[in-house]
Amino acid sequence: MSLDSSSNLTGHAIFSPSQSSWLRYDISKMIDKIHTYYRVILGTEIHEFAADQISLGQKLATPKSVKENLQTFIFRKYKGNDNKITPFGEKIIDELSYLPKVVFSTTRVYIQDCVGFKMDPEQELRYSNLFWGTSDCVSFRDGYLRIHDLKTGAVPAHMEQLQVYAALYCLMHDVKVNDISIELRIYQNNEVICDTPTAETIGSIMNFMVKRDYELRKAMGEL
Repeated sequence: MSLDSSSNLTGHAIFSPSQSSWLRYDISKMIDKIHTYYRVILGTEIHEFAADQISLGQKLATPKSVKENLQTFIFRKYKGNDNKITPFGEKIIDELSYLPKVVFSTTRVYIQDCVGFKMDPEQELRYSNLFWGTSDCVSFRDGYLRIHDLKTGAVPAHMEQLQVYAALYCLMHDVKVNDISIELRIYQNNEVICDTPTAETIGSIMNFMVKRDYELRKAMGEL
């Protein structure tokens, strides 16, 4: 697979003139930058694939099956009218081989748990036009709010992001945080990090967003 055949297909150059620090990179660091660029793209593809599997209620038996089914998912997404994959799609599939195996095993566990808990993937949680986001997976039943998040990157994730999602859910659906239980999970690097935040923690985030939303809209002349 030639690098030339996949260039400019996403509208962004890997080595852009606007970010010219690569002029001081050696060849090894430039190769790392290429893999990092495609890992970000693969992160999006993995999340879309996982959401699709969860919506269909399909669990995958092994990390290898995750990789194989992901390849098929990407092929179908980037297949042209001639039933051949586009050069960009081919490059994305090529880059799968550079992903750490832990990404596939973590994704498998994430999908299994979300399917097992009958969760809804890719849910927009919105309080206002200033405060909103899309969570990876959410469920709320019998007074129990569950939010799961899949991380495919190497940088350690922060639970505060999921706490904000929980606050947004409560605001959006008018849920009284004192009357429910909450479990938050981050899936990353073969680990499942759990958090059961207190009502005080989520309530303080809710109050902050409500107050700041009012103050900001008032300052901008919307009220």
